[in-house]
Amino acid sequence: MQTMLVKEVFLKKIFNQRIKKIILIIFVIFLSFSIKSDESKYLNKVSKYLNTLNEFSSTFLQIQNNEISSGLLSIKKNRIRIEYIAPTQLVFVLKKNKAMFFNKDLQEVQYFNPKNTSGQFLFNLFNKEEFLLDAEVITGNNYFYLVKKINIDDIQHTLEVYFEEKPFQFRKIQIINESGITSFTIINPNFNPDLDDKIFSLANPLLKP
Repeated sequence: MQTMLVKEVFLKKIFNQRIKKIILIIFVIFLSFSIKSDESKYLNKVSKYLNTLNEFSSTFLQIQNNEISSGLLSIKKNRIRIEYIAPTQLVFVLKKNKAMFFNKDLQEVQYFNPKNTSGQFLFNLFNKEEFLLDAEVITGNNYFYLVKKINIDDIQHTLEVYFEEKPFQFRKIQIINESGITSFTIINPNFNPDLDDKIFSLANPLLKP
């Protein structure tokens, strides 16, 4: 009789342990599903938001290796213009497969393919709807940011894109790689700027018509 009681207690112990494991597994699965569901909500919201910015401009502040630059960011019709005002006057105009760099101070113009450059990250951010759909979502107090890792020529780049939640607004891009950290903060965004198409021209600005 005592042996049967010992066996019964032992079986109950095993049963309880297995039930606890099953409950834990269910909880982990539920938590994982809940996190993925929340992430999908954020990712879809961001994707739709960025791809509706057909025309947009803002001033910006860039910090790279403790050096500060300021300028103007403009976006229209799948083209991006980044104009640095201080401390040097530089202009980048980007489209999908071609980009122009104009150094106003030195009066030099160069053309290049933006593929596998930081400029390509920016272009994809505003023109490729699925670009951030595999990003990790990290939330904070009235803000969140997306983290996407990108390998280029065996060098890992970590792209972080920051958003304010209320009001929902794009705030900052940060790129981290072996060269350091580059942050690009959006200031005074304008969602209805009525930009002149001419500022997005890839024509050589040194060749006067």
